Amino acid sequence: MKRVRFGIDVRRQLTGADLYIKIFQVSAILPAVYIAATAAYPPLLIQRSIFSAVFDLGMSLLPRALTLALSSIFRVTGSEVRICFIPLVLALALGLIGDRVLRGSRRRAILVHKVCIALIAADLMLRLVPLRYNLVFGWPAAIAGFLVRAVCIALLVLDLRADRKQRDSDTK
Repeated sequence: MKRVRFGIDVRRQLTGADLYIKIFQVSAILPAVYIAATAAYPPLLIQRSIFSAVFDLGMSLLPRALTLALSSIFRVTGSEVRICFIPLVLALALGLIGDRVLRGSRRRAILVHKVCIALIAADLMLRLVPLRYNLVFGWPAAIAGFLVRAVCIALLVLDLRADRKQRDSDTK
């Protein structure tokens, strides 16, 4: 099992940014599990089950802007397939380019960390606004989504702190 080591230029160990990417990937997979299960057994659509709870949790863990975009796409097209595959494609792309960007040049990695922190902070603020779509999946999913996104921002901040400490110790 890989151990977590916070920082920017860390080799062969998980960093906070790596964990953030993995959390995003798992969040993207959860709604796809429900959609696949309902395709195999349509009566799941009319009853609450573990699969519907998994869908609610997965959609709540995704960034709010993405879920709003998915909702708009679904209203226009009526296609559950797109709702299933768009987050999966984004998660795959993030996984493929994430390592290259986050372990590339230190300057670019720090910039990407800061941009991600700003986007997650905006997402957290959007989640606090008392709008109806923030509670579509219920309070438990909304709270879990907020907490997971807060943990993600903390992971990225810990990476930047560890990098700053490393740079300070290297210059002394």
